[in-house]
Amino acid sequence: MTQDIAPWCWPDSLETISLTELSHCCGMTEAELDELVEYCALLPVSPASPERAFSAQWVVPLRNAAKLRVDYDLDLFTVAIVLDKLTRIEILERQVHSLQALLGPHMRSDMGC
Repeated sequence: MTQDIAPWCWPDSLETISLTELSHCCGMTEAELDELVEYCALLPVSPASPERAFSAQWVVPLRNAAKLRVDYDLDLFTVAIVLDKLTRIEILERQVHSLQALLGPHMRSDMGC
């Protein structure tokens, strides 16, 4: 299964994108993304809306999960688990960077930063 992935620029995390746009950006079909929504691994901005829209923050983790899916021949349920873990890692990395920013330069150099 090879699908062309559209050229992509870094979106603002406050932007919303449609299911179709998300599909083109991450290289997964709309049906696959719908299945990830059913697994609660992918959350639309407003689930009650008939036209699903998603935060642009999903683009990067979905692209990474889609690449891992192809590289390791993962099923979609496993992709849902991987997506959850990738998102959690990203959150933890941001927290570490925020905490490191609070440290003085002399302490950061002691930590290998």
